[in-house]
Amino acid sequence: MLFDSKQKRAFQTVLSGLKLSMYGNRPVRFLTLTTSSVMAQSVDFVPGVLNSHFQVLRKRILRYSPYRLFVEGYITKDEMSRFYGHSNLFKKFSFDYFKVETNEGNGVLHILYRGSYLPYSWLSSVWSEIHNSPIVNIKLLNLHDSIKTSCYIVSQYVSFQYSSYVRSSQSWDWVFHGFKTLWYGLRQSYPKTCFELWDAYLRRLATFRFITTLEDFG
Repeated sequence: MLFDSKQKRAFQTVLSGLKLSMYGNRPVRFLTLTTSSVMAQSVDFVPGVLNSHFQVLRKRILRYSPYRLFVEGYITKDEMSRFYGHSNLFKKFSFDYFKVETNEGNGVLHILYRGSYLPYSWLSSVWSEIHNSPIVNIKLLNLHDSIKTSCYIVSQYVSFQYSSYVRSSQSWDWVFHGFKTLWYGLRQSYPKTCFELWDAYLRRLATFRFITTLEDFG
């Protein structure tokens, strides 16, 4: 599969985040947020509002905990323990992401996120409240096929040859702040072994960031 230079950069970003998640045994989910026709026709639908509303959602996610979901009726007591474990019930959620905005339909966000399990009912309710659009989709990814997943995300959504692509971005902790500078330096200095060295670096980073912590959200 042939990518242009911008797609190659996006591919490296997606793949690095997925591998970091796999080495740290952190689940990654594919989240799709849509824009309803009602929202698209409202006076609030201005350029940039989709990403602005996504940031509102992200901040709300970070304020929630499993216990709060239980109190508000989105999960049962059994689900609270099953999805989050007994030691994490009051711990705030994490949410590291790579997202692509397209102009499909009325505007769509395709998001890879590493972090806590988020019930569909809660996501639909909150996105409806924030963006007047209740339709969302979420599924767990198989991280042992990270290269195939990265190729799919980039080829389907980060296509600069078609008008559907708008922009892509990621949170600092999807990989780490400044990772592109390190990667390009490694590639320039060690062109023959840069991929193996980068892979080894991600393994060590995952051990430091995830395996040595108590975080264990499903």
